[in-house]
Amino acid sequence: MSIFKSKLFNDFSIFFSADVVNKAIPFALLPVFTYYLTPEEYGTLAIFTSFLMVFGFIIGLNTLGAITINFYKFEKHELSKFIGNIFLILFVTLIFTIAVILIANSIYPNELELSYKWYIIATITAFNTSIVMINTNLWLVEQKPKIYGLYQIGETLIKLSLSLIFVIIVLLTWKGRVYGMLIGSTLSAIVSIIYLIKRGYLVFEISLIHLKDALNYGLPLIPHSISYWLKTSAIILIIAYLVGKEETGLYSISIQIVAGIDLLTKAFNNTWSQHLYRKLSSDLSLKDKVDIVKFTYKYFFAVIIIAIIVVIISPIVINLILPNSYSRSGNYTLYLSFAAAFHGMYLMIVHYILFEKKTKYLSLITIFSSILHIPLVYILISKYDTIGAAQAQLITSIFSFLLVWYYSNKVYKMPWFSLKLLKGEDEKTV
Repeated sequence: MSIFKSKLFNDFSIFFSADVVNKAIPFALLPVFTYYLTPEEYGTLAIFTSFLMVFGFIIGLNTLGAITINFYKFEKHELSKFIGNIFLILFVTLIFTIAVILIANSIYPNELELSYKWYIIATITAFNTSIVMINTNLWLVEQKPKIYGLYQIGETLIKLSLSLIFVIIVLLTWKGRVYGMLIGSTLSAIVSIIYLIKRGYLVFEISLIHLKDALNYGLPLIPHSISYWLKTSAIILIIAYLVGKEETGLYSISIQIVAGIDLLTKAFNNTWSQHLYRKLSSDLSLKDKVDIVKFTYKYFFAVIIIAIIVVIISPIVINLILPNSYSRSGNYTLYLSFAAAFHGMYLMIVHYILFEKKTKYLSLITIFSSILHIPLVYILISKYDTIGAAQAQLITSIFSFLLVWYYSNKVYKMPWFSLKLLKGEDEKTV
């Protein structure tokens, strides 16, 4: 397929390079933050980040993805009205979430893991991030990788610069990193709104049809998002509760060490999904289907190889760049690397379900895998200590991948297991 050799490769190269730089900046500063933060303080920061992820899908109710889908279905003016209604959902969920936090604090003032103000800060940061994502995702579907990359890198530099000032100069420990995220995301959200208005992508006109369309897309994905959180960030809270904040900090560092796999797979899928959606919008020929399947299998093989490489080099990286107090972070990289690899393979398969808007069934699958995951985490941590969390992560990632692969082939038939077709020996229609 020529698209894989030209347009897709060129777009992917730019998007991926931008994402590499964007993620490499905080990774490069990891030795600085670990020097000024103890593992226990890093554990507290990881707890905050875990709640930030929760508020990320509460704010907006997962409706942002509908913008990408409708980009190919709406005229620009209609899309701008749709985005205006997404903003309405963002504002309503922001106010509602803050109200719930204040009520919960008044009822249980001493029962929350962190002070209530940090939950409010996480909520506002998640709101800001949602606005930024609307802007950057539009650049993504417009195939404007240069401005997309420059904007993301600029935002990261501002956040980290502020964080370094608060952590190193003002000596606010983990709180300084949080303040940097809050102020940086606020500035970026303001600039994003200006960009959206200038580009004609933001019209405030309440439409029940658009609200219903957005919520029909997003609400069924809430269980899916909760499931993803339970399988990733919720582990942080469980480790903190069962083992302690110090081990939580070490585990979170290990997650950052293997994050390169997530970076690669997400960067590729950001680009691949747009090409795939365009393909699926037309009548795919048998040859197109076979080519897509072959390419997907090559992608699977490449991701596994990358995971093996990460497993080999991660102990060297940890001993080389981190203080001795973080040396035990390497204990978890084997399982987490392959868990990330299988999640990357999952991302390649889930597009077919999203394109067909069968998100209700996707949520059922993710709920089912979460029901398996949480007890598994408790059992394995109780038996094998913190490494049990990483083992549970791998088991659940494999299980979720296989279930989604099975269901995606139900909603959109592809010749995944037609060996004759994949070998080019048959030309019958799938």
